[in-house]
Amino acid sequence: MKNFIAILILVLCSSYIFAQETRLTFTAIDNDGNFVQLDSVRAEKYYSDPSTAWWAEMLRYPDTVIVIPATSVQDFSAKADFDVVANENPFVGKTSVVVNMPAESAVNVTLAGVDGRTVATLSKNLHEGGNLIEVNAKDAKPYILTVGCKFGTRSVKLLNTESNTANSLVYAGSYDYIPQSKLTANENLSIGDTLWLTAFIDIDGFRYVLQKEHIIEGSADIVLQFADIRHYETFTDERDGNVYRYVQIGSQVWMAENLRYLPSINGNPYFDYSNGQPMYYVFNYFLGESVEGAKNHICNIYGGYYEGINSYRQFGVYYNGPATIGACPSGWHLPTDAEWTQLEIYLQNNGYNSNGTNDTDEDRETNNFTAKALASVCGWDMNDYSFAVGNNPEENNSVGFCGYPWCYSPTSEINLGGAYWWTDTDAEIGAYYRAILNTNSYSLYRDSAPYRSAMNVRCVRD
Repeated sequence: MKNFIAILILVLCSSYIFAQETRLTFTAIDNDGNFVQLDSVRAEKYYSDPSTAWWAEMLRYPDTVIVIPATSVQDFSAKADFDVVANENPFVGKTSVVVNMPAESAVNVTLAGVDGRTVATLSKNLHEGGNLIEVNAKDAKPYILTVGCKFGTRSVKLLNTESNTANSLVYAGSYDYIPQSKLTANENLSIGDTLWLTAFIDIDGFRYVLQKEHIIEGSADIVLQFADIRHYETFTDERDGNVYRYVQIGSQVWMAENLRYLPSINGNPYFDYSNGQPMYYVFNYFLGESVEGAKNHICNIYGGYYEGINSYRQFGVYYNGPATIGACPSGWHLPTDAEWTQLEIYLQNNGYNSNGTNDTDEDRETNNFTAKALASVCGWDMNDYSFAVGNNPEENNSVGFCGYPWCYSPTSEINLGGAYWWTDTDAEIGAYYRAILNTNSYSLYRDSAPYRSAMNVRCVRD
């Protein structure tokens, strides 16, 4: 895929004292830091008061400029608040940031990758006013620069587009900092508002969705990193020509998407189900008339993230228990309960717990915070639950497993909140499964379900 930048610009034209404008520039990159086309961004104002008038706009490439004139400008003091601003972002190997201090203070500056690993630090007393810090970044990828002091903590996301010789932070002296006015754009938007952003990229029939929030504090370069878009090795299923991505996690090799093997098709799993006969379903396709119709079905859930996409390509096939027998391609198999446990323990013991801990035992029941490492960035509603897949979902999918939500639950009722996968291990009432139950989950859920249940399949290599 050709790498290029698609810049979506949200312009809030404002009457600044210094005739400036507030400019939010959206840039999409993949997991490796390569630019990708950002098809659209939905910007929605977050209201804590539900009685307040709702506001939202959809920015579509390339016609992506919204102009909102300011209606009032408040006075501001000559001494601006504690602030951190990047001079050039994205940048090529080297850039600088301005740290504005309301008074002299000791500060700690760190430069880290999006994985949280610190690559450079600087500790220094900074004087009142503007202070310039030069930033050298070794790798072409996103970074997070954080400044902490007694006035608080500020972070800015930086994107390096070309490799440099080393990572470093160097104090470069004073810098003239021009404080900006505290303004109100109009009755819809103002400085200090929180925007909920939902970004969309469609590639080869697959829709990638990313959600995050942004507080309007002034002009900003907002780098949206789609961790689900990355380089994978692939193989072809000779039975039907489907091409699958796969990823090695520890000593195991897993498919990085749901199985799409579809020898026949059934209708709605809530009514059309069986404990003994193989049953196959495609999300939102309830006719059960033809395999080709199911494979070409366009999702018609109005207003949803996946309205207008190919359900079969996006979510794969949903299988009841009997349909999983022999469903995986040659050289691959349905994972056992023990193989799922092996995956979880590897993540727990190798730094992939979302709570930052590292386990040392072979027990999946203790200290299991592995859901974020396996969950996709796409589709999970945002929340504030600690370590959950919906909390900063752009940090999900660190191992490339890409566990997508929106599926059928083990009771065969439609569930649009979680991801469920069969195992090859029988249980008293049917078989075991693994699930990321919903957007609040922080660990994989293990339980048993009747064979009539409709769930996805992830194959593991022999």
